[in-house]
Amino acid sequence: MNKDYENVLEDLALVYRLKQQAEAHKKESDALLEGTRVLLTAEDEADLYKKMFSVFKGLYNYEVCFVLENESAGKMKCINSTHDALLNTVWEIDDTLSRAVKSEPVALFNVQQQPTWQQHLPLFETPVTSVLYCPFKVHQQQAVIVFCHQSLGYYTQEYVDMANRYRTFTEQMAMGMQAKLMTLETVRLKEEKAKVEKSLIDSEKMASLGLLAAGVAHEINNPIAFINSNIHFLRNVLPALSQMQDIVLQLASSASDKERLEIAQKAILWQSRNKIDSLSDEIADICGESEEGLNRVTDIITSLRSFSHDADIPDDETINVNDCIAHALRLVNSELKHRIKIHQRLTEVPLIKGKTGKLNQVLVNLFVNAAQAMDDGDKLTISSFEEDKHTVITIKDTGCGIEKHALQKLFEPFYTTKPTGKGTGLGLYISFSIVEAMGGTISVDSEVNVGTTFTLSFPTNLANKKTAQSCGLDTFDSDS
Repeated sequence: MNKDYENVLEDLALVYRLKQQAEAHKKESDALLEGTRVLLTAEDEADLYKKMFSVFKGLYNYEVCFVLENESAGKMKCINSTHDALLNTVWEIDDTLSRAVKSEPVALFNVQQQPTWQQHLPLFETPVTSVLYCPFKVHQQQAVIVFCHQSLGYYTQEYVDMANRYRTFTEQMAMGMQAKLMTLETVRLKEEKAKVEKSLIDSEKMASLGLLAAGVAHEINNPIAFINSNIHFLRNVLPALSQMQDIVLQLASSASDKERLEIAQKAILWQSRNKIDSLSDEIADICGESEEGLNRVTDIITSLRSFSHDADIPDDETINVNDCIAHALRLVNSELKHRIKIHQRLTEVPLIKGKTGKLNQVLVNLFVNAAQAMDDGDKLTISSFEEDKHTVITIKDTGCGIEKHALQKLFEPFYTTKPTGKGTGLGLYISFSIVEAMGGTISVDSEVNVGTTFTLSFPTNLANKKTAQSCGLDTFDSDS
């Protein structure tokens, strides 16, 4: 009977131990699942550490938790903590901490008696006494997670055993953290790279505007000047027109032949002085000329706006490349006219996706570069056509050409063939970046003393197979 009773007790003890093991495994599994969720949902480094500490809170019930990593010989540094005052503090590696770093978890009954802790204890808001060191390894480097509790001797051998059981889990969490931090760092670097590229693009755009400012101002000032002159002329003829109006009113209200004869004499005198036929023609010419000038100013301002204002336009805007060519040519007109012959061979081509302002920036840069490479009387030929489901733009000049060794570096940042102070070396690099971001390609073919051809190729907007019109003509060749 006693034998059976003892067997039952042993079985019950076994069941109890199995139950404890099952509960421990469940607790570890729950912590592992929570840790995985933490790694997946963390938005930044601070959020990641905050959530990781929360996972360990359920296991070790700490008041304060912090992480120590090797700093130098005999010293470790706090790299993260639930208590900000401990961040970046340096800890001497005493015998107890050394045991933890080199082998296994260590529980301290009362750190108030530990010399290493004396300089750090004032940093804690709540007095701590019991401490558990949990070593782990990340990227072959030793580190220690330190759990602190205010109760004396809180971390018993049971917690040491638990730390040993969860050591693999702790290291997996730490490695997962490092991987997540590297991912977050990569995202941050990409965001910073995008900001730098945008800043470079904006700076180059402003530099281009600065270069073209004088010419654009001249292009605007010319029509404004003759419009102002025309208005001055109209103001001067207004009194004569008012006199004619008075004569007409007098004639309409005259009551006798004698009175009408006198008014007729005034009309004949006015006619001899003012030449109504020529005056009417002049006014008509002035109105037509002024309207043309205003249209020129409007076109230039529209081109400037399309060049510089695209911050609120989505990247998948539909672009008419022929319109972009027209806008860019207006902006660089002062650089080209009277010395460079411009031939345009633009056909109806499919629309592409991107930002009008950015494509305009590329074209302006290529047109200015071509102008600077050519002498008076040289020719610039601009073509657009469709080829293999791509919209293609070619810009061909008859300038000095580019040497072969320079062609290989042409799209590298800060590389320029221009004299010092004449170029930043960013124009073609930025143009390459813009075209690449639009899903297109840019290539160059050049021969010294013959000329250079840049080719831009963009995938067509197949979802919207509309075509870019070219001034109502299939193909044209125009000189400017």
